[in-house]
Amino acid sequence: MTSLPKDRIRNIGIVAHIDAGKTTTSERFLYYTGRSHKMGEVHDGLAVMDFREDERDRGITISAAATTLTWRDHRFNLIDTPGHVDFTAEVERALRVLDGAVVVFDGVEGVEPQSETVWHQADRYGVPRIAFINKMDRIGADFEAAVSGIEKRLGATAIPIQMPDGSAETFAGIVDLVESTYVTFDEGTLGRDVAYAPIPARLAALSEAWRSRLIERLAELHEPLADLFLAEKPITASDLRAALRAVTVAGKAVPILCGAALRNIGIQPLLDAVCWYLPSPTDVGDATGTDPRDGKTVVRAPVDTAPFSALIFKVQANAAADLFYLRVYSGRLEAGERAWNPRTGERERLRRMLRVFADRGEAVAVAEAGDIVAVTGLHRSVSGDTLCAEGQPILLEPIRFPSTVVSIAIEPKTSGDRDRLAELIPRLQREDPTLRASVDPETGQSLLSGMGELHLDVTLKRIEREFGIRLGFGKPRVSYRETIRASAEGSATYQRQVGGEPLFARVRLRLAPLTDQGGRTEVLDAMAQGTIPSAYLPALRESVANAAEGGGLYGYPVTGVSATIEDAAFSESGQPEIAINSAASHAFREALRAAGPIVLEPYGRLEIHVPEDYVGVVMKTLQQRRAIVLDTGFARESAVIRGVAPIGEMFGFLTALRSQTQGRGSYMLEPLDYRPLPDNLTALHHDKLIG
Repeated sequence: MTSLPKDRIRNIGIVAHIDAGKTTTSERFLYYTGRSHKMGEVHDGLAVMDFREDERDRGITISAAATTLTWRDHRFNLIDTPGHVDFTAEVERALRVLDGAVVVFDGVEGVEPQSETVWHQADRYGVPRIAFINKMDRIGADFEAAVSGIEKRLGATAIPIQMPDGSAETFAGIVDLVESTYVTFDEGTLGRDVAYAPIPARLAALSEAWRSRLIERLAELHEPLADLFLAEKPITASDLRAALRAVTVAGKAVPILCGAALRNIGIQPLLDAVCWYLPSPTDVGDATGTDPRDGKTVVRAPVDTAPFSALIFKVQANAAADLFYLRVYSGRLEAGERAWNPRTGERERLRRMLRVFADRGEAVAVAEAGDIVAVTGLHRSVSGDTLCAEGQPILLEPIRFPSTVVSIAIEPKTSGDRDRLAELIPRLQREDPTLRASVDPETGQSLLSGMGELHLDVTLKRIEREFGIRLGFGKPRVSYRETIRASAEGSATYQRQVGGEPLFARVRLRLAPLTDQGGRTEVLDAMAQGTIPSAYLPALRESVANAAEGGGLYGYPVTGVSATIEDAAFSESGQPEIAINSAASHAFREALRAAGPIVLEPYGRLEIHVPEDYVGVVMKTLQQRRAIVLDTGFARESAVIRGVAPIGEMFGFLTALRSQTQGRGSYMLEPLDYRPLPDNLTALHHDKLIG
């Protein structure tokens, strides 16, 4: 593809709760922009964006898929993300590199649990967004209720720029409040032919009221429009579009559109809205990072003449060659050239560059600022790494991934499979940073940890299907953690003769609890300057961090703790790193013992939808599973139960819920935090205490 002005590039994602219609919307994007010539359907297993076999089998998106589209002389680099909570890391990595997002809501269900999760992820990364109220053709669809939910539950300033003509079987078209036109979509051409007409008389009064509300809300947020409004001057469609673009890019408001993707209604106006209201790389502005040499702030402008910088946001393991997805923030690099990885301190050759179309790629000669491309040939780079110009390095903010909460024991069927699995696991972890592999110190079993039962099930089936490795595996179990309730001090001395060389190290440190019990252990240095040579300080800090990660007295990783190194000494003879590591590990263990460790278990945010008649029996089951019900309410014809629950107690809950509600109940459990295990259950872990 030819180079485009930066203001015509849109790096966007489609995000939503599972089953809201993200992939169906993406498929319509492909069809109407001419990228695909047949409309793929999720329910037929033919969606272009769900190209993995497991996605087509399950009818859900598992891996964020990228594609490139052209619409009205704009290029969209589009990422369709998963909606299931187990694959939230795919959404996280997409939002880290995107400039804007289309959030799809179910017109019947409104704001759902995962809608809230992705919305707050977008808030965290400062991603401007527009909202699409989908499924307006379904019974129970309520546009105004969905808009109200966006405002109340998400805290957003929602500005409808369209109004539906009817709902369910009466849903016939859309009123464009900006242009004051009535828009319909021809069924005979699968919605490709769009008709624009004057607003029917039956809708005139209502649409005028909606348009007045649109102007008033925009005037509150955009001063140039407020000047026109207060002066009672005519306000044109271009005035409204300029104001909408300004408030959307600034994150002050969210334009709301509507339609029915499955019936091909409302997609072209949504594509137009992406062009008009979501930001280009130029609008987003400079990328900020740090200089790995001195830690100072570095800024990169989104122009081709700036030094090259890019973030690897996704790695896709492939039997032929792994693909590395890059978001280029500044500069340009040609295929075959090298870039510097400041984490590894190595140069990496970008052998081939591809513009990706779901499961296919089209070779490109150069990657420019604002681009999203895939490359091959990288060896040591992983998700979250920066690639940059060697002489002008920058370290971009990496992607933060949540901790794993569920583990499963796995056992290869043959010794040959064991060797192949040992080679494959690091590749899968490079692709999916939320996968963890470890060995149970008690049983010696290999453990695979992930974000949930579905996440692990998909991974195990993929290992067997794509890579031909046969596995045996046990039942899922939760990943516990350890922390402390009180502060305590610990010290240790290591003194040995190794190969005739004396090894000596002494470390004293203090542990204190942090507010976030599930957060990573913080390692601080309170030693007087010059206590130990500065060259050895990183090794000492790393040893303390490794001691926390390696497991506490119960054998679980230690979290939510601040470890302050108060004093240290060592001999530089022999291999001092060995002595430092051992002394730090034993000092950490002694402090942990003195502080009194407690076991933490993962909790999830729970939302259950059941018919009103079944609330009593479901509440009883929740009580048995140690769930805490925070509130109950009603949404249309269902009772809604919200609360928190230990994730380990919710294994098999879906089967029980369906049995108790004659198949009419549904629930969502999203990892939330770690909380202390009750004393009676902690007693079950005492046999794991490490002396």
